[in-house]
Amino acid sequence: MNDWYLGIDLGGSNISAALMDSHGRMRQLKKIKTLAHEGKAQVISRLVELARAVPQEANLKTQNLRAIGLGVPGIIDVPNGVVLYSPNLPGWTRVPIRRALQTALKKPIMIDNDANVAAYGEKWLGAGREVENLVVYTLGTGVGGGIIVEGNIFHGHNHAAGELGHVTILPDGPRCACGNHGCVEALVSGTAIARVAREALKKSSDSLIYELCGRIPDDVTAKHVFQAARKGDALANKIVTQTGQYLGIAVANTINLLNPELVIIGGGVSGAGELLLRPVRAEVKKRALKDSLAATKIVVAQLGDQAGVIGAAGIAMLAKLSRNSNPKRRRTA
Repeated sequence: MNDWYLGIDLGGSNISAALMDSHGRMRQLKKIKTLAHEGKAQVISRLVELARAVPQEANLKTQNLRAIGLGVPGIIDVPNGVVLYSPNLPGWTRVPIRRALQTALKKPIMIDNDANVAAYGEKWLGAGREVENLVVYTLGTGVGGGIIVEGNIFHGHNHAAGELGHVTILPDGPRCACGNHGCVEALVSGTAIARVAREALKKSSDSLIYELCGRIPDDVTAKHVFQAARKGDALANKIVTQTGQYLGIAVANTINLLNPELVIIGGGVSGAGELLLRPVRAEVKKRALKDSLAATKIVVAQLGDQAGVIGAAGIAMLAKLSRNSNPKRRRTA
């Protein structure tokens, strides 16, 4: 009889859930809208409904579902299962989400930051399967990150570690959503790439990007930039190269600081593949310490948008197995 674990990825737009067994096999996957504007009570209600629906649709007996893992964007008090703050979920300040879900579902609940959870997903079943020490950058609307040390998520003193998007790499750079200037997020996110392209197009429309965005600079996206770069557009290639250089500085700093075996680049922006990774690797080669760089590979993530649900199931399984092996130990996940 297999033990099963439910992984849930709570996002600002969608909630995804997957049923996984201890061997990493997925039995069921379901996605619904978050509808965050309806308020936290309604979102929690939808989480509960989804957590009940997925095992039911898979004809799984309740006793075979061992635990549930949840990834949430924002600052998480992991030991107490509280969402301290989530910028993508209006009104989510000091929300005791674990207690609410355990009361409704009568199952052990583990929660963590969504980027940490995605990083664990890549470690368990993705690009980091054979690696114990790795760093994951998730490049999308913003930039998230996760650090895995000796096979486990590194949380830091008060569980706020891994904010790789808010490391300063250009002191006088553009203002970041966090209020700082020159953060990684303000320079290499999909939002940042679109902003740079938009500003350039307003000065000159002599670029394929202008055609791809329907000749409306305000509608440009990072995807348009990468499409144009693949076709040899000069402006697009300049933007991609600059983005790769900035990300390369960040990755080199990470390599020098943490000496990981692997750096994984994930998120929507990573879909650019080698187009982005070439300038990243070139910049890292200039800046990372030689011996550290020789021990580190830089690769694209493998799990795509399923990294979150897979990782969430993974942290649930890890916590459950740890508890079973040492029942007297007080769990902090």
